[in-house]
Amino acid sequence: MEPLSPNQEEDILQRVHRQFSPEALRIDQQNLYVDLDKVRGDAHPTQRIAKSILLADKPTCQVLAGHRGSGKSTELRWLKKELENKCYFTVLCDTREDVDPNDVDLLEVLIAIMRQLAKQLEAEEIKLAPGYFRGLWERIKALLDSEVNFEGIDLEAGMMKLSTVIKSSPDARLKLREKMEPDMGNWLHAANDLIGKAVLELRKKGWRGLVVLVDDLDKMVTRPHASAGCSTVEYLFVHRQAQLAAFDCYMVYTVPIQLAYSRLGPTLASLYGGSLPVLPMVKIQLPPPNRGTWEPGMQKFREMIEKRLSEAGVQERQVFADDQVRDDLIRMTGGQPTELMYLMREAMITEMPITPEAVERAVRERRKTYQRQLFAEDVEIIEHVRKDGKVQRTKSNDTILRDLLDNRVILQYVNDKEWYDVNPVIEDPPKQATSEPKPE
Repeated sequence: MEPLSPNQEEDILQRVHRQFSPEALRIDQQNLYVDLDKVRGDAHPTQRIAKSILLADKPTCQVLAGHRGSGKSTELRWLKKELENKCYFTVLCDTREDVDPNDVDLLEVLIAIMRQLAKQLEAEEIKLAPGYFRGLWERIKALLDSEVNFEGIDLEAGMMKLSTVIKSSPDARLKLREKMEPDMGNWLHAANDLIGKAVLELRKKGWRGLVVLVDDLDKMVTRPHASAGCSTVEYLFVHRQAQLAAFDCYMVYTVPIQLAYSRLGPTLASLYGGSLPVLPMVKIQLPPPNRGTWEPGMQKFREMIEKRLSEAGVQERQVFADDQVRDDLIRMTGGQPTELMYLMREAMITEMPITPEAVERAVRERRKTYQRQLFAEDVEIIEHVRKDGKVQRTKSNDTILRDLLDNRVILQYVNDKEWYDVNPVIEDPPKQATSEPKPE
């Protein structure tokens, strides 16, 4: 192939860079979707959630856990399409639009759900009247001595203004949580009144029911709750489960993976339909100590690359020096779809077509992100997992282990059996681990 001119290379770089965004695929990008279910294992978590909804005779409330970067958001978009094909109107609620992940509580989640529910129902020409919430907004305005004007606006706009105030002002957030708590029963009753009317209208239009998928709560920062005597994650998903499940429609929430690996796992499963499905990583190599390449998983990742390059109108030889370079980059993802996007973007900045040196540089850059979070006491756990693919959980290392899973230093797989491996970008042994004690 003839060398590219600087202008040609820049054009290709821009087109490819755009296609390898780490953001979840949008609904209109289904042509880029690659079904990874068979190479994740036999759990099929999103399929199980779909079937539970389709078979249920009344609304259910379920949860989905998984590593960040494992592809939960993309799978939720698949779930939305699958349910809509079965005539269930499905609202995808991206909580990042309304909630500060550093400080999440029930009130903000409920506001996000109602705002995005109202907004997306408008696509079916169903408009939810504010009703009870109009009076609530005026009480809130007086409480906060706010200049925000709620007069004459619809439910979506009102909830948007409210979420903006809460998200931008920690003081307002705390004040509203305190004042709204005694009124939460009325809040949910009013919400269900609107949902009931919406479901009736949806059925007139041929829909069988209403489903709300609440995404990105798995990214909330865990910290001690100000008054509950537990973590914020436990408080929201365990202590406030009754409120999260109180909506008169089918609900699915993403939850932090650390909950699945805590002592609260069985409790959470019993609260949310009897199971706590976890979306695992894609198996692209055999478990330790063999570590040989697993071709079915590798092929799926090649397919992801091929589809995105095709969308960019670029040939693979214009992007990779050879097939070995492409496969080496795939192996360094550890089976994380989102990590593939980060590594691709980092490698192509260095050199096009991507060479072994560009891959190594991209890995070094990603390694810094992971190594900086490691502590000396992490090393023993990491090396044990690296050796035999198992985690040895004790009372003393429980918190550390959950942090390593949450931060994707240790990755979970469930092919044939449950096993673990160290993120391949982590050095062997981790040279950057600090000797400072891990903060309490």
